[in-house]
Amino acid sequence: MHIDYHDLIWAIINFVVLLAILYKFLYGPLLKMMENRQNDIKSNISQAEEIRNEAETLRVQLTAELDKARKEAQEIIASATKIGEETKNSIITEAKNSAVKMTEKAQEEIQREKEQALADIRNEVASLAILAAGKVLGKAMTGEEHKKLVDKYIQEVGGIQ
Repeated sequence: MHIDYHDLIWAIINFVVLLAILYKFLYGPLLKMMENRQNDIKSNISQAEEIRNEAETLRVQLTAELDKARKEAQEIIASATKIGEETKNSIITEAKNSAVKMTEKAQEEIQREKEQALADIRNEVASLAILAAGKVLGKAMTGEEHKKLVDKYIQEVGGIQ
């Protein structure tokens, strides 16, 4: 086996030139592309971290606002319940007062009717008593005498009560 040094040197030179060309046109851009990709990934990771932090901040804020809204809703419900209770008590009190007034009016009306009925009964009893007395006495009375006797009898009976 014989080695031709001349061909060997040309093969080494071709190999070195090929390596230089590959390095210049392939390895450099490949490394640059890998570096760019690595920077893009780092940038995306940092953006994702920022977005996650913002989302966490928003979540905390929304949770706080939701709690605040719940408390306000509970306060509104409590206030409405209190107002409703006060209104109910006011209506009940008003109804009781109205019922008391109506009862008092009814009692006053009953008292007036009773007094009127008693006055009518006294007049009727007096008239009947005078008629009976006139028949017993056997004389006829005039209208004026009749009226005087009725008035006198009513005063006497009214004073007894």
